[in-house]
Amino acid sequence: MNHPKPENNQRHGSAGISLVWVIAGGVVIVVGGFLISLFTPSILPRAGSAQAVLIDDLFRVMLFIGGAIFILVEGLLLVSVIRFRARKGDRGDGPPIPGNTTLELVWTLVPAIIVAVLSIYSFVVWNQIEVHPPEALQVDVVGQRFAWTFNYDAATDELPPNVDMTRVPEELAATLNNGDPISFSHPQLHTWLNHPVTVSMSSQDVNHAFWIPGMRMKQDLLAGRVTTLSFTPIETGVFRIVCAELCGSGHGEMAGRVTEDGDLAGAWLIVHATEQEYLEQFYYPELEKILYPPEDPVLLGRQVIQNYPCAGCHTLSDLGWTGTTGPILDGVASRNARLAATGEGTMEAYLHDSIRHPGEYVVPGFNNLMLQFNPEPDQPNYMPDSDLNAIVAYLLTQTGS
Repeated sequence: MNHPKPENNQRHGSAGISLVWVIAGGVVIVVGGFLISLFTPSILPRAGSAQAVLIDDLFRVMLFIGGAIFILVEGLLLVSVIRFRARKGDRGDGPPIPGNTTLELVWTLVPAIIVAVLSIYSFVVWNQIEVHPPEALQVDVVGQRFAWTFNYDAATDELPPNVDMTRVPEELAATLNNGDPISFSHPQLHTWLNHPVTVSMSSQDVNHAFWIPGMRMKQDLLAGRVTTLSFTPIETGVFRIVCAELCGSGHGEMAGRVTEDGDLAGAWLIVHATEQEYLEQFYYPELEKILYPPEDPVLLGRQVIQNYPCAGCHTLSDLGWTGTTGPILDGVASRNARLAATGEGTMEAYLHDSIRHPGEYVVPGFNNLMLQFNPEPDQPNYMPDSDLNAIVAYLLTQTGS
């Protein structure tokens, strides 16, 4: 009768113990990767769009895989340091290991499979977030140093209810009677819950990058091209908009911020709870400013100037502007020294020309960054004479030191 040799029993026992350790290590790696992936909500801002949920799920998978690999590598390092450390008095070399084909196949195939899976998953998510629904709210976005401008179009059937056409300026009334849409600009992007919005973006100068962290949406604005992105908000509230590409010394102004008084300044996304709330709290009031402009040119200028991206560069306390890359507009009507420097006869003429031809005279200490606002509709940065005259009338009231 043959009895198993003691060394065979020891070998089988060691193999069993090793298998247990491998299984235990695998459990630790998987559970550890899962626990690390749970940190996704604390790493990223709240997911405010349907696209953000898709992107967060992808990020969670990547964090799980990355966390598992981190635990595996650090665990092997720790085990190696402890198990294969040099013993006291041991001055010999380690045993030669010529290679291990199985191990090399594993560490080649496993990463290749992971990369392939993530690539396919990422492509699927990318295809889903690149959809531009035809029913989406359409908003044109203009990026320029150093502000965002959001342009909205209103068709004749989208005007506020009970429009009093007797108070509408004749030129605008003729536009409406022809069935042509009217447009208005605003420094913030407004939409409503669970309704897609598509933004078409262009740059007036250098490259910018339109980024809403809460929506997980980011798209470059390339000079001379129009780029688009779409998203569907699933959370109400305010979400910061940021320029994610360095565009000059006032780059930081192209981001939503909160003033000392707690007001929102700069670019923000405002998501209303319902379409009716969007119409009543934003859309109709903004259209009424266009339909019923104030007769006082100063009041009109104060209203109109806020439709242009001046806040990104200038400080104007009356409107809460805090820009630093352009001359301060507080007291601009009292800057008589500029008349002598430019040869202008009146402050009104100086302000007029500084908007139409900003490069002809640059205030000492500042660079020539201001865009030229042109009088013709087919020219870039169109500003009609009516807007210009109203803005100048308003700026003439900004006197003092």
